Amino acid sequence: MTKVKLIRSYDEVSNIRTFVFETGGALWLAGQYQTWELPQLDGDDKARRHFFTIAAAPSEGEFHISTRVSESIYKQALNSLQPGDEIEVRDIAGDFTWEDNESVVLVAGGIGVTPYRSMLIERSALGRSLDAHVLYYSRDDTFAFQGEFDRLQRTHPELRIEYIVGEPITAAGILEHAPEAHHKTTYLSGPEPMVDTVGNELMARGVSLKQDWFPGYNEETY
Repeated sequence: MTKVKLIRSYDEVSNIRTFVFETGGALWLAGQYQTWELPQLDGDDKARRHFFTIAAAPSEGEFHISTRVSESIYKQALNSLQPGDEIEVRDIAGDFTWEDNESVVLVAGGIGVTPYRSMLIERSALGRSLDAHVLYYSRDDTFAFQGEFDRLQRTHPELRIEYIVGEPITAAGILEHAPEAHHKTTYLSGPEPMVDTVGNELMARGVSLKQDWFPGYNEETY
């Protein structure tokens, strides 16, 4: 376990806020997640711990947590941290990574976009191809990281991002927007119920799939 200090925090869009921490020298792959613990909270270990995908690219040299700030005790405690305050981190893990040069389809439901920010920023920093078709679903017309993604599109013509507002996330819809998913690896990230249901439907249709589940979200809160 390592303690890391908050450097700064800022609003993205809507109730999504980014918290930037020191890394404590940790190394990770773009798309991986980590356990974050607030020991000052009362209750058992489960109440004090939360899993967050690291939204920062490794080349940025800092941890980013980008999350919806809900009324939960954990999120309110996180939001109350001030620069210099510490949080405990452990257990970087996960295989939701894009490490080769294959062309891929990246599907995000709301806050499930965080691993894709890490992947795209890192690949751009390393001079690698961003040959991806991104389907970014949102309940409304607010999209975290849209400015960064649009800049990447301008400098990487092989990158295509579709911003999809208010449309249910379904296997049929994904294949309509990105029919190439039939023969490319497809990444699916977002609220756990959606990833389970849509993921099973995509695999039943023969799609090669990698999945990242965000517990605590549903189709009304993602």
